[in-house]
Amino acid sequence: MKKGVFLIVLLVLIQNVSASYISGDIYLYNDGLSKIDVKSDVPLNIKGIIFIPETQTLKGETSSLIDKNDWIWSFSLNGETYDSIFLDIHLPSSTNRIYSIEGNDHIVDFDKKTISLINEDRKLDFNIKYETERENNYFPVYLVIIFLLVLLIVIGYFLMISKNKRKLEEVFPFINDKEKEIIELLMKKSLRQKEIRKNLGIPKASFTRYILNLEKKKLIIREGEGKNKMVRLK
Repeated sequence: MKKGVFLIVLLVLIQNVSASYISGDIYLYNDGLSKIDVKSDVPLNIKGIIFIPETQTLKGETSSLIDKNDWIWSFSLNGETYDSIFLDIHLPSSTNRIYSIEGNDHIVDFDKKTISLINEDRKLDFNIKYETERENNYFPVYLVIIFLLVLLIVIGYFLMISKNKRKLEEVFPFINDKEKEIIELLMKKSLRQKEIRKNLGIPKASFTRYILNLEKKKLIIREGEGKNKMVRLK
């Protein structure tokens, strides 16, 4: 009987003197999730985090540790009092500024975006506020500006075409039918003289007269050297 009581007391004493610990990695993401992969003999009361007693492991993902206000993120982690705390908090790779760090003793490696918590005989109590890059926020604005510029160019182009078309149509009563056909053909695209004459089937002598007449009226422009010049609307 005495031996049994002694064993019970001994087990209680062993439990009381056993050291509690927590160590491992916690990853923070831009979508507000935290991924926990740590070793500990004490469970954490966090939604989404599973404690596996056999392997003394805490694993899982949770959205309950991170808050966001505009572009400032806040991560908080609270737990029991541990004899040993060694945790690496991995910030998002897009982190560009740390506003504040409170709680457990820590070492900051900003290049690696990592905060290492190192403490003995302390309660797990840690908070960090940080900011992530904002470039993604401006991309749609640039996209809208580019779209508007392209739209203005397209509208301006069609307005110019429409204006030129109306201007040419106003002179139709003052030119003959063949000259009108030449103008209508050039309204589609610029052509060389031989191409115009071939398309419309106009004799060479008559064609030269029509071209000179349209040129005098400042309705067309001929460019290039030689007899087969490029003709376009003015």
